[in-house]
Amino acid sequence: MKSSVYICIQIFFLCLVLSCSKKVEPETTLNRDGTNSDNSSEQNLGFNDGADELVGLGDPLRGSFNESDPLAPRDPALSAFEDPLNVIRPFDPVFFGFDQYNLNSTERNKIVEIAEFMKENTQARLLVEGYCDWKGTPDYNKSLGDRRATTVKDYLVELGCDAGRIEVISIGDELAIPNADTEQARLDRRATFVVSKGN
Repeated sequence: MKSSVYICIQIFFLCLVLSCSKKVEPETTLNRDGTNSDNSSEQNLGFNDGADELVGLGDPLRGSFNESDPLAPRDPALSAFEDPLNVIRPFDPVFFGFDQYNLNSTERNKIVEIAEFMKENTQARLLVEGYCDWKGTPDYNKSLGDRRATTVKDYLVELGCDAGRIEVISIGDELAIPNADTEQARLDRRATFVVSKGN
């Protein structure tokens, strides 16, 4: 009985060794050395034969790449990006004191500049974002961010801007740096501005 079990185990290991030693070639027409196993040419596989032309790789890039400004729009359809009304965040942030939403005189001057822009550009729309530092609860900071943004909007309206073209949103402390030092926390207490083109 032991010998039959021993023979079965030997046969099992022999089959295992034989099956593992068989080398399986992947099914492909290409070898790693770059030659084709079926002796077909690279042209038949769609590869470039080294000519200067690129075959089947899409439309060529537009415009000249010898221009002095490599970031200039290459396509006339992109000229809308030169419109100043499409500039994102063109104005400096307005900063607030700790746990405050009132405006001091230095920050009011920044808002006067924004008001002049809004009155000169009647298609411009403005989004005022209110931010807070990391101190306080998320709910409190959400409310404080809203008050900061609303204070800025109210002052813009006092300066003659159309309230219908100004939106406010509170970011609160969502982007604040936790345990920030005094200077970073001061920078987190702000309102920022996003300008877009609307009707």
